[in-house]
Formats: sequence, structure tokens, C-alpha cells
Amino acid sequence: MQELTVWWGCDKRARHSRTDPVRTLYHSAAAMALTGGLVLASGSAWAVDIWTTPNPGIRHLHRTTPAPAEFHALVIDLNAPGVQIRCTPPRERWKSTSAYARDANLAAAMNGGFWGLFGQGAQGLAAGGGQVWGSDDEEHGFFAVNAQGHAMISPPPEVVEAGRRRITDGVSGRPMIVDHGRIAQELYTFPRTFSREPRSAVGVSEDGRTVILVTVDGRRTTSHGGTLTEMAELMIELGASRAINLDGGGSTTMFVAGEGGVVNRPSRGWEREVINHIGVLAPAPPPVAAAAPTVRDTPPAVVAEAQRSRALPEASGEVEQGQGTGLRGWLRARFGRLAVIDRLHLGRNREVVVPALFAAAVLFALSAAFWVVSRLRRARARSLAAGRG
Repeated sequence: MQELTVWWGCDKRARHSRTDPVRTLYHSAAAMALTGGLVLASGSAWAVDIWTTPNPGIRHLHRTTPAPAEFHALVIDLNAPGVQIRCTPPRERWKSTSAYARDANLAAAMNGGFWGLFGQGAQGLAAGGGQVWGSDDEEHGFFAVNAQGHAMISPPPEVVEAGRRRITDGVSGRPMIVDHGRIAQELYTFPRTFSREPRSAVGVSEDGRTVILVTVDGRRTTSHGGTLTEMAELMIELGASRAINLDGGGSTTMFVAGEGGVVNRPSRGWEREVINHIGVLAPAPPPVAAAAPTVRDTPPAVVAEAQRSRALPEASGEVEQGQGTGLRGWLRARFGRLAVIDRLHLGRNREVVVPALFAAAVLFALSAAFWVVSRLRRARARSLAAGRG
């Protein structure tokens, strides 16, 4: 195992492109050169872990594997002074992850739970700032924090009344990926467990005082995505006793204020507005020299598993559907499923606009069908009349 800690004094602020504002270069050129040198020296191309501490109580892991895949993980210590979880209250729903984090002055944030396609409402539990605005159900489990600051994860079949648990903040998820420190059994029967996708997940330690947020990029040539088993194994490695999968795909976004903003690359090429989020409040780092990244080789077992999985049929991860993969990828990134709606930046108005658009589309389809049937009937009637004449 190779490990090196280097004092990093370069500016880590984000450099945003006008054409792609969510691509955050949170590594400086010096740091990237350092990383490349270490990778070449170790002989493990695309296999390196970079640990940073953007705020007291928050540790950030950026991991690359030969799958290829890029993971980001935040390990959050709720015992650290001033560190707490803040999920989305109803008045702040339907924001991009970075907008939510900046508006609430958060140290870090990640996209949250699921929502309905037609009604655009929250599915399963949704809570923030002490307000519960989505109800738990049998299909969705949840991640939540109670009034005592204790984090928990509830599996989908167990329907919980938020009031009795004194839940103040939470988001929905499915399926469970870690249960009692082991890969959850339901994972092996869940559809698309072994396909490579952009994914988001949240885990909690056994004592409920450590929260782990994980994302993996996907649908691009340098990161094909991750399987749910890979997400589970990383959660277990980082100390999760329980973990649950969150909304992923084009929603997957991780924001770290101390490292320039959005640290991953959302698969659509831009941030999607999502119904809720998991945020982290934490003290600012001390005004001293910039933090020292710790660079290590990715664990050999992780590298070996990533190399083995490349041969599986699901390993492609639908890369051709992502950004930067030719004309087909460009068209899908901009005009794919719900992409136009995402581009409108409707915010909370989408809960009215999107159902209205669906209703208009249904009415248009019915009207077109009625018009076609009417024309066919008239043509048939004229034909019969001509035959009788």
C-alpha cells in the first residue's frame, strides 16, 4: 500500500465553464500532476484514492477504479461540534443540489429521494427543518435524522410514523443495500442491481453518529457507473451498518463547498433540479494553510473486483447514452427522457406545469385519434354511398 500526504497550497476554487457550469475542477493542476505521477509509479492506472478534509467533521474520498468508475464519498461525524444533517423543507424543494447548498450555506450536499413522474410529488418519506411533508410507504424505505440528531435507516417493508420517531429530516430510498454490516439480501433480487449506472446512496453507522454519502458517476467514457453491490461494498468499507439506495441517474450530484462546488460530473452534463436533498452543516475550516490531501492506492480487492466485472455483460453501463460519446450521446443528453423539462428550470412550478403538459399531451393524442377515426368513417361512408349509386 502506497500512501503519501502532500501539503496542497494551490487554490481549490471551482473553475466553471459557461458551456458546462457543473464541471468543477476541484483539483489544481499541481494536484492532478501529483496524482498522475503516483498512479504511474504504482502501476495501478485508474486506481487511486484521494482523501481530503474540507471541513471539521467531514472527510471526502475520491476513488477511481479500472471499471472504469469514479466514486465520491463523504464520511460525516455527527459527534464533531457544529456538524449536523439538514434535509430539504417543503419550501426549498425542486432546486439543483448546488443551489440548495448555497442558499442554505451548507458545507456539503447530495441529491435525495424519489418523486413521482406524473404528479411530481415526493414518493415515500420527505422531511426537513422539522416539517414532514411526505409519508413513508411499503415501497420505499428512508434515511432520517430525529430530534436528538440520531441518524437512522428504515427498510422499505417497515412503514414508520414519522411523528413517533420524532423525525425532523429525511429522504426516501430503495432498496436497502447494506443491512447489519452485510450486503442486503434484497439486493440480489432487485432489478438492475448489477448494471452500471450513475448512483447515489446513504449509509449510517451502528450508533447512528456517522453518516456516509456516496455517489458514482456514469454514462460517460471515463466512468461507466457502479453496481449496487459495489456501492454496498464501499459503504461497508467506510463503516456503514445500514445503507439505502437513493435516486440516481441524471440526479446524482455531490456538492462540497470547500472544494469548489460540484465535485462529480452529472451524467446529463448539467445539474438536474431534484425534489429534495441531504445537506451537511459544518464549521468552516481553520484559516491556515490549505488541507493536505492523502493519496493512496485503491485497495487491491476493489481493483481486482473492478477488473473482473469489466468482462460481465452489464459492464458497458450504457455508455453510448451519456455525454461526450458522439452525436447519439449529444442528442440523448439534450433531448432524452425529461431532458427538456430539466432544462426549463421550473423549480416548484413543475408540480403544476409537468402534469399540465402530460394532460395536454393526452388530450392531443385523443383529439388526433378522434380526427383520424372521423376521417376514416367519412371516407368509408362516401365509398358506400358511391357503391350504392
